[in-house]
Amino acid sequence: MKIRPLPAPSTVDRIFVRLTNWVGDVVMGTPFLQRLREVYPSADIVVAGRSNVTGLLVGHPALNEVWTINDRGAGGFISTAKRIRAGGFDLGFSLPNASRAALLMLAGGVRARAGYARDGRGALLTHPVPLRPDDLAVHEVRYYLRLLDATFPRVGPPPDLLLAVSAEELAEARAWLASIGVEPGQLVVGVNPAAFYGTAKRWHADRYRAVAAHLVRAHNARVVVTGLPTERDVGAEVCRDAGPAFHNAAGEMKLRRLMAFLACADLFLTNDSGAMHIAAALGTPLVAVFGSTDWVTTAPLGEMSSIVRAETDCAPCLLRHCPIDHRCMNRVEVDHVIAAAEEMLSRRQPT
Repeated sequence: MKIRPLPAPSTVDRIFVRLTNWVGDVVMGTPFLQRLREVYPSADIVVAGRSNVTGLLVGHPALNEVWTINDRGAGGFISTAKRIRAGGFDLGFSLPNASRAALLMLAGGVRARAGYARDGRGALLTHPVPLRPDDLAVHEVRYYLRLLDATFPRVGPPPDLLLAVSAEELAEARAWLASIGVEPGQLVVGVNPAAFYGTAKRWHADRYRAVAAHLVRAHNARVVVTGLPTERDVGAEVCRDAGPAFHNAAGEMKLRRLMAFLACADLFLTNDSGAMHIAAALGTPLVAVFGSTDWVTTAPLGEMSSIVRAETDCAPCLLRHCPIDHRCMNRVEVDHVIAAAEEMLSRRQPT
């Protein structure tokens, strides 16, 4: 399939971008948004997504507007299409691969509609980009960027991940840390022991506890466990018998508070998760434990990000729950993660 070039910047005043529905995918799409701003410097760029992800992009410098939409069901689809039509968009991008996302742009009257020609939706797009065999083997950041690079190629590395946190949000996060007993200058370690996608992505809570306890002993760290309200039990397991240096904050932070906390943290220990990508985008030193998921396509990016994984014959399986013995996580030892954590801290604090 020959790729039809995207409209010239001089012909585009308004751009619509349908975001993906997962936190990590939205973060990995931020280099695309920055490149989009480079290519179309004068256009108004509007992104739209569901309520669980749009908070990520509040204050993002590449964007003019962030819409929270509910396009579920016939009623939601029709009302969202009307809103898009009223926006008068010259160009749109569907970052999700679903046909429904492309159909939404068509129903919304978006003049030029771009996205990958997959899942049977090529006819809904005016500028379909064919899926090459190697497109699914590259990092997700480059996967999104190709929607632009096919017409406006760039030489060199992609833009960095980027999220914005306000000074007020940072001040509120620091005040919250003080309220739970964090002293000025004390090392703050975040621990994210769960993962929304499923248990296969989770390293063991007792091993996270052991790594965090080492950091408390070695660095007088204060440990804050993060997670969703449904993951509070996992957080409690990390904090079990660990003493007052641990605080289970799972369920206590909404998205913007989590972002501000991660911007303040000195180190983040995490599974492959949306929170992992948020921390990477904010430049927080992090160590991510990978098991069932593909480290090639979804590893956290940035000089202050590292991953720990064990070679197994079945990973990455991409399953939600391990059907055998969870060997990809069982083979990641506490000492492996401690070594990676100390390396991250040494980069942050030269000895």
